[in-house]
Amino acid sequence: MKNLEDLDLNLLLLLHWLLEERSVTRAAMRVGLSQPAASRALQRLRLDFGDELLIRSGRNLIPSQMAMGLQDDLAAAVSKLRLITQQSPQFKPAESKQTIVIACNDYLSKVAIDIWRDKIAPFAPNIKSSWRPLDQNALESLAKGQIDLLLGPNEIIASAPQTSLFQDLIIRPLLNDRYVIFGPKDHPAMTRKSLTTKAFASFEQVLVSPTGKGLSFVDKALAKLELQRTIKHRVSNFSSAIDLALSLKLLTVLPERFVQGHTGGTHRALPIEQPEINSSIAWHLSRNKDKAHHWIRQQILSRNNEDN
Repeated sequence: MKNLEDLDLNLLLLLHWLLEERSVTRAAMRVGLSQPAASRALQRLRLDFGDELLIRSGRNLIPSQMAMGLQDDLAAAVSKLRLITQQSPQFKPAESKQTIVIACNDYLSKVAIDIWRDKIAPFAPNIKSSWRPLDQNALESLAKGQIDLLLGPNEIIASAPQTSLFQDLIIRPLLNDRYVIFGPKDHPAMTRKSLTTKAFASFEQVLVSPTGKGLSFVDKALAKLELQRTIKHRVSNFSSAIDLALSLKLLTVLPERFVQGHTGGTHRALPIEQPEINSSIAWHLSRNKDKAHHWIRQQILSRNNEDN
């Protein structure tokens, strides 16, 4: 019999199934061979072992004495090999040194950074992050693998063109939120017990408008009531709105999660009907089995499932 190094180990897998099935045809199907190829492989096995191994008796194959002695050990070896091939290295957050590229706006970056601080950094101190703006090219960069995760409003993620480039994006709900009024703690709108829609509209405000033009849902709702607010400043992001509101004693309308815990100001309910803020997390199918990527996704999703 040949040394192990001289054997074709695929032949041993075939021998295992020949002994289990007692049929060349069925064994061939198990290992993805044609019946003639399996018959030729059996001839090679007979030469390698110097034994007939399986002897035809009518329509059946009867194992030789040597083959019967091999059967249990061969089955055990195949079983152990199957376990080895099914196992994958366990992900150890503390040992990972990957860099994760994330695209999001300033609102969701605050949410994500809070999660990174509380649930990722303490357990994976060597994982690095690179944050990108949620600009008009972000979805394309995600589809091309230049970004690992994208966190954004549903309407932005849903705007991905229905082309082959974007067909492998995976999208999951991230969080729901609502808009609130934010301003200095001593602002008249914040100190009064109740705030009517008319009173809210009478105060000067900061508007967040990424494009710098158009009406927000607040202005459209006020117009239906024949009310109009005074917009003193238009800014492109939520952080600037907070800075202006606090420094110039103005009001602004922002997502509640963005202003929660802010020590410089306070917030209260918005006295008009408003759309719910729905955000999602997206990644490319190619990242699905990346263990570090999967672990980070789970931290983000589990945290927000707890909060929603």
